[in-house]
This record gives sequence, structure tokens and C-alpha cells, in this order.
Amino acid sequence: MPRYYFHYRTDDTLIRDEAGSELTDLEAAEHRAAQIGKAIIEREAVEGGEMDEARSIEITDASGHELLYVVFWAGPQIGDGQASPIEPSTLH
Repeated sequence: MPRYYFHYRTDDTLIRDEAGSELTDLEAAEHRAAQIGKAIIEREAVEGGEMDEARSIEITDASGHELLYVVFWAGPQIGDGQASPIEPSTLH
């Protein structure tokens, strides 16, 4: 199975995934990146972090070639509730 790496990027930060994950294909990697993005937004909401900041998960292969970007951020706050995650979009 191929190994995919999920690097987390904001405007100011790049956190590299040094271990990677073996997944069946790029579609499975895209789903994993969406799960990671949702978890990040949920954590930021609980911790009171920056919700308007655009973020991405950059998926690369074992050679470091960029395969896909999954871009995500929290939606606008409505009423008194917290912002909610917007479904990730991908850039091929």
C-alpha cells in the first residue's frame, strides 16, 4: 500500500508529518485529510483558537511530491454559538 504524508499548513506554520500513513489510494488519503481538518477545527473551537484562519492539509507521497491540498476553515459564527467546521474543499 502507498504511504501518504499529511502536512498541516497555516499562513504562519508548517507542521510536517514525518511518519505518514499507509492507505489504499489518494481518495482514502483525501478522506483522512478531511478528518484531520475537522479534528483541528474542533480542537481550536474548544481551546478558543483562531477560527477565521485558512488552513490546509498538504498530501504528499513518499518521494515528497505534492498530490493534493485539502483547504479548510471554520464557518462564520451565527448567534451565540461557536463557529462550525465547513466541509473541506480540495485543490488538485
